[in-house]
Amino acid sequence: DGRRVVSASGDKTLKVWDVATGECVATLEGHSLDVYGVAVFPDGRRVVSGSWKELKVWDVETGKCVATLEGHSLDVYGVAVFPDGRRVVSGSEDETLKVWDVET
Repeated sequence: DGRRVVSASGDKTLKVWDVATGECVATLEGHSLDVYGVAVFPDGRRVVSGSWKELKVWDVETGKCVATLEGHSLDVYGVAVFPDGRRVVSGSEDETLKVWDVET
């Protein structure tokens, strides 16, 4: 809805920011290493983040990780959500792209 943005961080977290005030309104913790990429789902309720060998899907409201997607062998630098919100694509230093079904 444009009221919040999410950033990935070298401190192993994601931060949710209020655009109007510039304040951090939530910190999402759960990655074991740096977080390199983040994308917001079309409904704005979830985000996906990429780190060392894995992606995590987060519920923005609760701040909880709702899924961990494993399969890359190196850092995940790029993540994007398909417009339908059912799939995520990730790009890794392992020179692969993976498409993930996040509805199952």
